Amino acid sequence: MRKIQAKFAVLILLFWCTTPIIAQHHEVESEAIDPDKKLFGKVLKSGTFEFHLRTFFMGTVNQGALTDYSTWGTGAGLGYFSPRWKGFGLGFSGFFVFRHYENNVTSLDPITGMPNRYEILLYDVHHPDNHKDMDRLEEFYISYETPEVSAWLGRHHFESPLLNASDNRMRPNLFSGASFSWNHEKLSLKSAWFTHVISRGSLEWLPIKESFGFYATGRNPEGGEESYKHHIHTNGVGVIGAEWNEHNWKAKSWTYLSEGVFAISLLQAEGKYETGSSADLVWGVQGLYESAIKDGGNSNPEYAYILPGETSAAVGLRGGLKWPHSQWTLNYLGISNQGRFLFPREWGREQFFASLPRERFEGLGGVHAVMTQYEHEMFEDRFRLVIGASHVKTPDIHNVELNKYGIPSYLHFSGLADYRFQGFFQGLDLQLLVAAKKETFEREIPLEYVINRVDMVNFNLILDYRF
Repeated sequence: MRKIQAKFAVLILLFWCTTPIIAQHHEVESEAIDPDKKLFGKVLKSGTFEFHLRTFFMGTVNQGALTDYSTWGTGAGLGYFSPRWKGFGLGFSGFFVFRHYENNVTSLDPITGMPNRYEILLYDVHHPDNHKDMDRLEEFYISYETPEVSAWLGRHHFESPLLNASDNRMRPNLFSGASFSWNHEKLSLKSAWFTHVISRGSLEWLPIKESFGFYATGRNPEGGEESYKHHIHTNGVGVIGAEWNEHNWKAKSWTYLSEGVFAISLLQAEGKYETGSSADLVWGVQGLYESAIKDGGNSNPEYAYILPGETSAAVGLRGGLKWPHSQWTLNYLGISNQGRFLFPREWGREQFFASLPRERFEGLGGVHAVMTQYEHEMFEDRFRLVIGASHVKTPDIHNVELNKYGIPSYLHFSGLADYRFQGFFQGLDLQLLVAAKKETFEREIPLEYVINRVDMVNFNLILDYRF
């Protein structure tokens, strides 16, 4: 089915590309009949094509004799987006990926038996040995837009604090369903209902219920060996968001409902206080509450995504200084020990104040994290430098009730250098991302809890070009 979709997309693209040639045979005759008539075909020909090229080199260095990984891949995509006609428009796009080089990406570590964690997400997690058929149909939608209202139906991008593109691999997450937004002065509202998703590291569109467990499922808090993969019962996921913008502050509220599985409410407010000097004060506060719905996705607790009655709460704080081209912040995240914060990694990456690249807080409870970050822009804001460091205190690695993936406490460092070209190379973006993690566990840790988690360095060089 995926091959048929890809070939269908290619045929459609060829059709649009050859439309101007075919139209030349009829243009004179049509205009002679009615030169003032605006033909549907001419409207479509005035749409835009977008070309996207992305090349990505990633490597991970683990401690001692544990396996190191590296890979280099390149992808390219083409999309067509029609002009608006009475507010309506349509669009579709596809993308394919080549693997130029890899080292140990599909191999299990001989000491621990653990698989690769980071690099494989550039390609096809379902079929790690797939080297020649890595293409996917991505966007395919019809939309309606006015200055205040927009509605999208089909396969498209969607952004929110939890459910989002998570676009730090070769391809992003996309969602299939309907979304709606309304903007009026200081208030904006957004809602969506999605039935299918294609996750980064995947070439297949999956029903929401089958996307649970696409990545590693971690450990069952009931002590069983079974996981929730292929066992979740749900019809989709709904999202409702609201945002209020003032001059120096804004507040937002997001609610996520995975039908029959869980519900999450997220509140956030942030802003700045003008001091009259060169630096302004910045502040922020976040609050999250999660609870299971009904049986958590399956009447058998060993197959449920979240245990019946399980709840979790979190609070985030931010304070710092902001200059015209730079910002420094000190951030905190605390997650209660009454349950785990759970949100499918297949749907996006959480955007807490204390988040840093190459690790998440999903699957954890009883956590305390402190993070500091400095951002600076220069060269007319074309170059951005972001440096961050954090200390994350997690529950004991053997506490399956609060530590789903067995993540030990760790120190986390990250650095990002991002340069956006102008002039002749406008649309070209070059990024270097380096992340390092060091465990701070109080006793010796089994190596299966170390590899690809702590005592490691992950580095990424990304070249992105759109026109």
